[in-house]
Order: sequence, then structure tokens, then C-alpha cells
Amino acid sequence: MSRYFRNNQAFTLIELLVVITIVTVILTIVVMNQSTYTDTAALSNLADEIGLTISQAQAYGIGVKEFTPGSGEFTSSFGLTFSLLSSGSNKDYLSFADRNVDQIYSGDWSCPVGGASECLSKANISRGNYINSLCIVRTSGADLCDVGRVDMIIVRPNPEARIIFFDTNGQQYSPANIKGARIVLKSPRGSTRSVVVYGTGQISVQ
Repeated sequence: MSRYFRNNQAFTLIELLVVITIVTVILTIVVMNQSTYTDTAALSNLADEIGLTISQAQAYGIGVKEFTPGSGEFTSSFGLTFSLLSSGSNKDYLSFADRNVDQIYSGDWSCPVGGASECLSKANISRGNYINSLCIVRTSGADLCDVGRVDMIIVRPNPEARIIFFDTNGQQYSPANIKGARIVLKSPRGSTRSVVVYGTGQISVQ
């Protein structure tokens, strides 16, 4: 009888600790991988959303969209503005209608809607993601990322994007060999995605 019990002993304390350690390591890896996946997925969704919003502005511009329902105003071009200046924010971006035909957003970042305002909507960036930098994509050479703000509009009947850059002092400028604009997005865990808008109107999410 004593031999039977000796051969069927339960886990020792050391064996139990080893099992707990292994389970803890496995759970930690699973949680970390899930967090990384969620982080990457949220950033990808943001990049896709910005790309689709730019495409929507193209459709509005080419399709002669009315400024607001019932306004009877069909002359505006449509676009987006991104700003890292103190007057802007790296946590949102604006959709606007170029009502005064100066090819830039003329208004406050608080995005007042109605009246003479050009702002149509403000899109808030959530989940801790943010706009890390704004860059000029050139036909040759590295991107120039000393950009404080970039506005892009679509003027019918052409689908091409008219891209206006502002330096970190808020002054409009136009370096040579401009090919397009890059909006670099970053997640809380350091992942990055980019939305590139070329002067031809092509949009690329990278």
C-alpha cells in the first residue's frame, strides 16, 4: 500500500512553480502579440481612413458637389489640411471647401461650421495615434520633412491634387522638384504608416 502512494504523488512545489512560470510566459507573449496587432491595426485603419477622405475630396471636386445641402453654392473646390503648427494639431485634420478660391484653408482650426466658414468637418485621431511629421516628396533626393502644414485641394475638372506647403513658421513655400506630400502617422508603440498624395492625384498608403 505504501509503495502505491509513493508512486502516485502529486506535483511537488518546484514542479508547480515551473508550470506557473511557463504559463505566465506564454500568456505574456500572447498579450504582447495581441497588443502589437491591435496597435498596428488601429494605425492601418487611420491611414486608410485618411486616404479615403482624400479620395472623397477628389470625388466632390470632380462631381461638382454643392457646398452644403440647399446652399446653391457649386463653385468650391474641396480639400484637406494637416497642420503641426501651434495653430493646428497633430491629433486631428480638417476637410474644407475653398470658397474664396485661394487654394488653401482660410479659417480657424476649431473648425466653425456654417456662415462664411470654409471648414466642413474635423476628424479626430484616436487610440493614441498622431501625425508624426509632414514631408515633401521630391522627384529626386530624400523627402523634406521640415513642413509645418500642408493643404491639398482638388480643382475640377482635373483629378490632380494642388498641394501647398508651409514651413515651421507658417510661411508658404515651394521647394524645387516637388512630387507630392507625405503624411507620416505614428502609434503609441512606435509603429509608423504613411499616406502619400502625389501631384497627379494618386494616393498611396504605405
